[in-house]
Amino acid sequence: MPLYVGIMSGTSLDGIDVALINIQHNTPIVLICAHTVPFEPALRESLTALMQPDSVHSVAKIGTVQQALTCAFAQAVNTLLQEHNITPDSIKAIGCHGQTIWHAPDALIPFSIQLNNAALLAALTQIDVIDDFRANDLAHDGQGAPLVPPFHQALFMPYPTNVARRVVINIGGIANVTILPTSPTGITRGFDTGPGNTLLDSWSELNTGHAIDIDGRWGSDGTCNTILLNKLLADPYFALSAPKSTGREYFNLQWLKQQLANYQTLIPALSPQDVQATLVELTSVSIAQAIARHLASPEHGERSDHEQQLGQANQHKCEWIICGGGVHNAALLQQLQSLCSDQNATLTDMHSLGYDADAIEAMAFAWLAYCYDAQIPANSPAVTGAKKSVILGAKTYA
Repeated sequence: MPLYVGIMSGTSLDGIDVALINIQHNTPIVLICAHTVPFEPALRESLTALMQPDSVHSVAKIGTVQQALTCAFAQAVNTLLQEHNITPDSIKAIGCHGQTIWHAPDALIPFSIQLNNAALLAALTQIDVIDDFRANDLAHDGQGAPLVPPFHQALFMPYPTNVARRVVINIGGIANVTILPTSPTGITRGFDTGPGNTLLDSWSELNTGHAIDIDGRWGSDGTCNTILLNKLLADPYFALSAPKSTGREYFNLQWLKQQLANYQTLIPALSPQDVQATLVELTSVSIAQAIARHLASPEHGERSDHEQQLGQANQHKCEWIICGGGVHNAALLQQLQSLCSDQNATLTDMHSLGYDADAIEAMAFAWLAYCYDAQIPANSPAVTGAKKSVILGAKTYA
């Protein structure tokens, strides 16, 4: 029984997701167990500081944070295995994404930096570690992101008979979508749509002292300002064609403050909660518009015979599957539900499909570790823009 562990800590910095999967060639991927471990406040604060634009930190500071982060990764893995009476020698490998502190796919020589000490993680868990998944895609002129769409295809295809297409929406700090094809021979597409939780969390923390707006309750007392929303949506990133990816180095609190300053003469005085309500709409509308624009394009908006038949039968033909930390924001989900219905699609809960919405990306990096061991090219040039499919990752032995 080939077992792989995946570790994911995303740009939202809400915690460390760990998942254990069973995977074999040509068999369904099975999630055995998973959990999320919140960051210690001091570590979260240090990581946040490293991600700030124009911030300057010593090499010693970066190294110290990386070691502390790796120890937290190891503890999260060891705790999960101990709770389920699973020994390290039964695990083939850990697939660790690391913590992105800077993603620069458009630099003169593109790069993406994820913090993780693979040797230390392997020593502390006594399990081989595969990490540095983005580097080879970037080296072949790809964006290095998103890397998860091929996993979504492996997990969510083929479809039930009453579904013609699925769109997977991951709402972490940054939101991204995977648009699965209408047939097994079609091409999977995917890209970052823009901010997910990052602006919502940063604005909440600035105004309330709380790192997240729990259930979206604080923002729900505000009112979306359509003038501000339209100005935010006018940012050039949203109009870019795929392949494209972004991160906190672009969409951050400084970006938001600059937008508010730029348009303060055009909008009335807004309460912090009004801004938060507008940011909820920014995340949901930018996701929905990106999906609609992509499916309407001549190149990618093909409709299969099956999809047309379902449409003629007036059945829902497209599922939007939501995962990531955004599933815990009730206000955001309510907006997505409305926008989803506008596109004649259904919003599907990940739990109804048998998976934990918080575990999907960790599962993906366990799958990427399996692909490395099996020497299966795991990037998707149609998603990242890379010149070719390549093996992703590098292995460190325990």
